[in-house]
Amino acid sequence: MKIEKILNNNVITVIDEVTKLEKVIMGRGLSFNKKIGEEIDETKIEKVFKISNPNENLLFQQLINEIPMEYLKISEKIISYAKEKLNVEFDEHIYISLTDHLTFAIKRLQSQEIIKNNLLWEIQRIYSKEYEIGLWAIDFIEKELDIKMGKDEAGFIALHIINASIFESMPNTMNLTEIVQDILNIVKYYFTIEFNENSISFDRLITHLKFFAKRVVTKAKVNYEELPFIHMVKENYKSEYNCALKIKTYVEKYHDYKIDDSELIYLSLHLHRVLSSFENE
Repeated sequence: MKIEKILNNNVITVIDEVTKLEKVIMGRGLSFNKKIGEEIDETKIEKVFKISNPNENLLFQQLINEIPMEYLKISEKIISYAKEKLNVEFDEHIYISLTDHLTFAIKRLQSQEIIKNNLLWEIQRIYSKEYEIGLWAIDFIEKELDIKMGKDEAGFIALHIINASIFESMPNTMNLTEIVQDILNIVKYYFTIEFNENSISFDRLITHLKFFAKRVVTKAKVNYEELPFIHMVKENYKSEYNCALKIKTYVEKYHDYKIDDSELIYLSLHLHRVLSSFENE
């Protein structure tokens, strides 16, 4: 591999011979006493970053020049761990957003500036898997840097993981989380039930509401087939349908998203299925 750019003693870029895309290569002392165009010692390579978007790649290179190498390694380790645990591919922007976030989070802690995560309770409840990864991450950071972060920070890390897995911006993800929590409250108080948050039924409900909330946030529409049994649903599942109407009112009032009859019926049917499961558990 020949050096395309030298970012610092530990990070260089090369051009992939197959894709012709620029790759960022990291390794201790990788470019020490080296010049552009020279071959690198491939035994020193610790990590290869392939960011296909040229603008994102440039931002990533700029960030690398501003942060300690250890922070980049920690960020990459967290991302790899999250990919393995969730079995998903992430938006490659996470290499920039999470690394940048961790850098400033560490600076804030060193200056004893504590930022409260106002969505922590919702994140713990709605995105439990991502939150568990956040807890793993703050434990890993403490082991690597001897810096103790709190649960609020685990929540922030979880939000970055959520962003990258649903390919959304941070504001949209926060909005999405609030919508899911608000709808859960509507369902909870309408039916006067307490959710068993460790049950498969609750997991099904959360999964459906996440997809529903994403459509609300992005103003996307799903073309459901015409449901000829709309009157049957209204008659046989009156409670579920009336609850769905309350959700419709909330969404249209506060999030400017129109819910048509087919989506309303689909939501009613899903509520019926989930609530029936709760009764059987």
